[in-house]
Amino acid sequence: LTGIFFSVTGVCTGMFQAVRGALATPQALCMVRRGWRWDRSACKWSEPVAYSLPEEAQQVLGGGSEAAEEDDDDAATGGAPSRRRSAVDTFYYDQLGLTPSASHGDIRKAYFQQSKRWHPDKTSEPKAKEKFQAISEAYQVLSDPDRRRMYDVQGRQGAGEGFIDARVFFSVLLGADALEPYIGRVRLAEMFGDALFGASTGEGEGEGAEVDVDLAHTAQDAERSKRRQVRRQVRLAMALIERLDARPGGDLTESSASAAPDFRGVAFEEARGLLKKDKSVERFLSEIGWVYLNRGESYLARADSRFGSFGLQALCLRLRRGGREVSQQANTAKLALRSYMKLRTIVNEADEQAGTGADGGGDEDELPASLTDALPTFMETFWSLTAHDITGTLNKVVERVLADAS
Repeated sequence: LTGIFFSVTGVCTGMFQAVRGALATPQALCMVRRGWRWDRSACKWSEPVAYSLPEEAQQVLGGGSEAAEEDDDDAATGGAPSRRRSAVDTFYYDQLGLTPSASHGDIRKAYFQQSKRWHPDKTSEPKAKEKFQAISEAYQVLSDPDRRRMYDVQGRQGAGEGFIDARVFFSVLLGADALEPYIGRVRLAEMFGDALFGASTGEGEGEGAEVDVDLAHTAQDAERSKRRQVRRQVRLAMALIERLDARPGGDLTESSASAAPDFRGVAFEEARGLLKKDKSVERFLSEIGWVYLNRGESYLARADSRFGSFGLQALCLRLRRGGREVSQQANTAKLALRSYMKLRTIVNEADEQAGTGADGGGDEDELPASLTDALPTFMETFWSLTAHDITGTLNKVVERVLADAS
């Protein structure tokens, strides 16, 4: 009898909850479409707080985003430039024509100047290739706050050995630099350095005594990186608002048959101008265009459907975006693994040659065959990582623009 009682009670409770959920679903869909959120602690719907992009920009940027970014970089490497102690080794600073007190902006500017001067395709100097590689290594170390800090204290040994080929690094960085007004600053040295090639910051001795310090630096660097990313997103969102407001027809809520072609024509002209300067940015432009198109269509689909985000077209567009992101992540992981395996092969061959005393033969200006074969894979990996960074950043940018109630 007791078993029957509890069985019947369970069935009745389940049916009651199912009916209750079915009756509450239409209201929930309506409230979500209006932007309301369910407050579990108060068990009621709460009216959303209006988001203001200009207010966030004032808080995050404060009228001096670049200065704030420089302050973060200076803090990451041991304080303000005027208070930073001298480095025990100045080889990398010398390659860029700088002193240990140089700011991140000085390092970036010097890298582009020196790279363009010593690029093997731009000069016939006999030592151009070696100088170009040294300049690239210098920037990869000095632009990474953690590696720069270790280099200042321990010299070249503390900077690690995970360096990207100079030509690959310069090509990707130059393409990203050309698109900086549209995607913000992509920190390739941070993105590709330790994560992909596993650059070390020591030889293993005394690691136990430095673990806590390293963990503290890692947490600080992660926090600074997060702040930089937020500033990047807010800055791009403000630029997108200005671009949309400046178009013929101006207001986002209005549409003009004559304004659309003009706005589209200006965008095409900008894209053509970028491609003339650097054809390698084509895939990045395609990525930027896809994100804006998908997010724009999703917004219109939500606005046109009485079910909002749960409308059929909105769901399809969201699923398409999610599937594309998953595919991107899988492809990037595959390329990163392939790059790592090729790098291991290169290192093993170098160790074998060093063990046998062989010099590899051939012209010293020629790259090893294994490295030459690996360059396309390295390049594709870097492009994929950068594209993934662009997609994630622009999605946050569009979310801020569409949520702005000001």
